Amino acid sequence: MAETVRYTLVKPARLLYSSITSKSAPQGVQGATPKFSGTFGIEEEDFKAIVKIMVDGITAELGSFSGNPGDYYLACMSGTTAGKRAIATAEFKGAGKSADEQMKLMEKAQARAELYKPYAGILTASSQYAVELAKLVAGKIVDIPDEEVARAQAGKDLFYPGAVVAPAIALKAFRRKTLDAKDGVTAYLQNCLFVSKGQRIAGSGGPSNNDVFGNYAGYSDVDPTAGAPTNADFEDDVAF
Repeated sequence: MAETVRYTLVKPARLLYSSITSKSAPQGVQGATPKFSGTFGIEEEDFKAIVKIMVDGITAELGSFSGNPGDYYLACMSGTTAGKRAIATAEFKGAGKSADEQMKLMEKAQARAELYKPYAGILTASSQYAVELAKLVAGKIVDIPDEEVARAQAGKDLFYPGAVVAPAIALKAFRRKTLDAKDGVTAYLQNCLFVSKGQRIAGSGGPSNNDVFGNYAGYSDVDPTAGAPTNADFEDDVAF
């Protein structure tokens, strides 16, 4: 039986999606349990280390590893593979839906694939229990109090999509429980350190407002009709 292996990222990662300070459930998944979770874009050194842990874990749990990552549910995969899976998932979910719904699903999936592409690996980790949080201040690690207000503020100011963080996880291989499921490796999110601010990621999949409305950039936000005469001002005038 595979052991649980704890791993702390060697290099800072970019937080891509965040429910680190408050629980959430996957959209469209009936009966899903709300959890604390995060999706991280990680560098090659950490990606390779996590892949080895996952392969070793599956081998220990099942007796062998097929060599095909697609045969398993994996908590970490390459940025390219994660993008392809996002698009494949959108195609699957869009089957039988209207053209408009399919387009929206595909827009989000394509934006997600572009978001994943620059990273060696995409890591997704979750926990039913509150994640231990800390921040780096002048080279020192400062704990964030396990209090509702402090955690909520940290979620707003520190652990937002786009922030640079260092997560600590526990990886565990598992056997599938049903025939239509997959064996694999899950990652439990245990600690997360805020390292530095990064550019916030707009939205969570679809095109940002800047992308959609970019041609309006430079337009004045002053109402051009403010102070202009109204129809009432001309009520006594003779029409042409």
